[in-house]
Amino acid sequence: MTRITYAVAPDGLVVSRVENQLAWPILNYAAYAKTSAASGDFRGPFTYSLAKVPVFDVGREWDSLRWTKKIPVAMKNLHREFWGFKPLKEKST
Repeated sequence: MTRITYAVAPDGLVVSRVENQLAWPILNYAAYAKTSAASGDFRGPFTYSLAKVPVFDVGREWDSLRWTKKIPVAMKNLHREFWGFKPLKEKST
């Protein structure tokens, strides 16, 4: 059975792993340049897209990832959609 695990990178971005690949957030530089650089406001918001990266390409960054289950469901569902998994349902309180 294929499973998905989640980690938080030092910069606060969420990374997920399925088998030997990671879904790594990549900053959308084109959108960043249009909004932030043109206005001089570099605070964001920033847009990211997920890219598949082989686990072995991460190198030293691997040790800085903090693996956890405590990821908001909405963020998990973004990663699950990227990998082709069914979305999770929000828990009602």
